[in-house]
Amino acid sequence: MFSLSKDFQHKGEILANQKTWKEAFFPSALPLGISTVVHTTLILLLALCVQSENAPQKLSLAAAFANDDGDSDALIATVRMEARLQPIDEEGELGVPTGPAFNMPPLNDSSSDALAMKAIFASLKTGKESLDRVGAPTKPAPNLQVHSVYVSAKSTLSETTSIRFGNKRLPGARHAGFANSQPLEVIVPDLDRYGSSVLNQASNLSLTGGAMMVSTAKPHPALANVPLRLEYDATNVDGNRLIVVAGEYRSILSLYDWELQPLARFVDAGHHGAVHIQMFGKHEKISLDAAFEHTLLGLRFIQADLLPRGVILSQDYLPQDSRGVLLGPGEQLRLSSEQEVREAVGELEPLMAKTRNGAPYSVLTDAKVQFEFEIVGNELVISGSPYFFFWEPANKGDQVIPKKTLNDLLKKAWPTIKKANPLVIESMERSFRTVAFFRFQKQKSPSNWARFVQQLNGLTLEKIPTPSLLSGE
Repeated sequence: MFSLSKDFQHKGEILANQKTWKEAFFPSALPLGISTVVHTTLILLLALCVQSENAPQKLSLAAAFANDDGDSDALIATVRMEARLQPIDEEGELGVPTGPAFNMPPLNDSSSDALAMKAIFASLKTGKESLDRVGAPTKPAPNLQVHSVYVSAKSTLSETTSIRFGNKRLPGARHAGFANSQPLEVIVPDLDRYGSSVLNQASNLSLTGGAMMVSTAKPHPALANVPLRLEYDATNVDGNRLIVVAGEYRSILSLYDWELQPLARFVDAGHHGAVHIQMFGKHEKISLDAAFEHTLLGLRFIQADLLPRGVILSQDYLPQDSRGVLLGPGEQLRLSSEQEVREAVGELEPLMAKTRNGAPYSVLTDAKVQFEFEIVGNELVISGSPYFFFWEPANKGDQVIPKKTLNDLLKKAWPTIKKANPLVIESMERSFRTVAFFRFQKQKSPSNWARFVQQLNGLTLEKIPTPSLLSGE
């Protein structure tokens, strides 16, 4: 019954018999019982961990328990715990946890004999991931002239604002044109849960050469039978307003309004293609799904579509207007340093030379990606990432010839591409994960989904010009 997050399962498994949580975890008073079993479990997991030469220096465990009365999922307790490891000593003794810290609210006034318990979730995070989540120091952001958008919530487009990807002095920079164009509308027929058929049929892949989001997320086993509810809480700070309720336990899916509203509209429309770009020499003709037109997220999708061929690849080519680089809330601290960008671009150049002539067609997609969501601490976390897929049509029929070597190189280079342009790549990761999760909830609970979308329709976001044409300088 005790389930671990996937990133730790390779360290070992804990098997528990199928007793009630009362029998398994509460030999005495409830608070002591929970703390005893969690502490004991953590010790065992640490013992497995420290046998590795590169043992993580911090572990974080989070769990929530509910009353299993068959009628409700009333939350009884949450447990959060962190522990640091002492290094293995010279005699080879295993390190032990030091300084465990508990955060456990009082339990309901019920005796242990009257309670049967079940887990809403139980998750363990290790190593660098835990360090990131507890607030690792952030690097200083580059000294850029920045125009922070979505601060004034203007509902009309500026008539004087121009958009560029990179400044005039950068080779390969693009300036934007804004001719009228029809929104992109892509619906891939007969998809399975993970959109696998997309990769097998040239006719499906040809629907858009840009970004195609086709997968539907699945819950972690600990959440498989727990009803979920989405809520938008406008009283929270931006970035913490999307609430996911699992039973009676409330968690946050970290997403800003400028990302949240367009992604929900995209899923609500039942669409699969976000952007389509046709390249003509130094010009690109652009079509965006209506959900992403006039949004900063639309600009991120445009750049994501072009960067795997080395066009407006790096952070240096982020879109800007006359006031500076366009950044939404939450993006300033995600920027790479200038040195990181230079090093990453230099490392990527041989690969970009191959992608520019490697195949006539490419797409950013999540076909066959099995996104999984779970609750960690007070956050809903979604695993899985999109990838770039280069291909060409076969000579006969509707078959696809993947460019396997090139695709493998691009998957391997994903972390380096992220260093070169973290805002775009991280935006794509969040977008694909969120869309897959939203699709799950839309299918699982249509009534909750409809109420949630109605809440988001009341948001007013600043309209950002999104181009229909890009031209080289």
